[in-house]
Amino acid sequence: MSAHHHPISKVLSLAASRKLKKQHIIYGSIIALVLFVSAMSLSDLSPFNTSNGELRYYRATVLQVEDITLQDGRSQGIKVQLLDGGDKGHVVGVTRNVNFGDATYKHLPVGSELLLTKDSAGGSQYLYGDRWHMPGVAALFLILLVLVIIVGGWRGVTSVLGLVISIGILSVYVLPQILSGYSAYAACIQGALMITVVSVYVAHGFSRRTTMALIGSVVTLFIIVGLVALATYLTGISEVIDENTMGILYGSHPISLGDLLTGGIVIASLGVLYDITTSQAAAVDEIYKANKKQSFKTLFGKGLSVGREHVAALVNTLALVYVGVALPSIVITSLYNHAPLLVIFNDETIIEEVVRTCVASIGMLFALPITTALAAYVLPKWYATNNRQLMKRVKILINW
Repeated sequence: MSAHHHPISKVLSLAASRKLKKQHIIYGSIIALVLFVSAMSLSDLSPFNTSNGELRYYRATVLQVEDITLQDGRSQGIKVQLLDGGDKGHVVGVTRNVNFGDATYKHLPVGSELLLTKDSAGGSQYLYGDRWHMPGVAALFLILLVLVIIVGGWRGVTSVLGLVISIGILSVYVLPQILSGYSAYAACIQGALMITVVSVYVAHGFSRRTTMALIGSVVTLFIIVGLVALATYLTGISEVIDENTMGILYGSHPISLGDLLTGGIVIASLGVLYDITTSQAAAVDEIYKANKKQSFKTLFGKGLSVGREHVAALVNTLALVYVGVALPSIVITSLYNHAPLLVIFNDETIIEEVVRTCVASIGMLFALPITTALAAYVLPKWYATNNRQLMKRVKILINW
């Protein structure tokens, strides 16, 4: 009787598959429960219990909007019903200045939610802050997670877990470290390493190909760190100080805008890095399984051939993504500077996006041969070693 059809091996295989399915059900149920609770709590999502020391924040529902004509322009008088605080349920009025003198600018539908502020010292006047966008953003995010799980199946579930862990590391470790005065560049590198080690295994499972992808990611990540330093030296970018970033200079702890920029580039490069390393490790693994007599050179060549097609698409995708992000800056600079095209593209806000695109693309190009070579060299030896050990165990079971 062959080892493959031996009763003991069949029982062990069946037990392992049932255990795996049970784990799938448990993890899937936990994620479904979390998504359900999150969806039910969207209506209560509020910043009311937080304060910046000077202001308190309140949500309110729009009941009525009317135009007000003033000497210095036009405004809107808004009647709202408070959703937070001691005045919860009360109807109050707030005034909203309208940009460009147009009362229809940024339309406020009746029933939409606003974010109001009030002096923490005990002031009684509520002031218009902004639209309260978070429930809508959270709802879109939940739709994304549900679709990922439905379309991706079990791999979608694990990818959601990996995403949650990545966001958790950035929120719980990286951001507090930066705000406390720790080097933003160092914090982002440490966070990137933690995300790489933890998220790759959680999202893709413990396997030979995942381990190869992890090693390739870590090696390439250190290359990206060096590329970021080289890029900032060559281009001289150090982050732009404008009305949006001026406040960072007056915080309780000094934060280097240059470190923040370079650290952000490292974090931004992780996504494309995972994409190329995991796909290359999987490609080489499948190519080897199709014919286990292939040499390292053949495996490396075939894996590289598959990866080149992937890289060609990714480079174009990266460029389009970052151009889309930089498009408002390009248009605004073109309108107000009235300068030659090269001067417009020399603006630092635009150069930052160019640097991000170049660093991520160069890192991806390094990741392709590194991961392919690792997988082509290690996986055959790994399989051979494990097969010898497995055969010894099967012989022991058969003899028993």
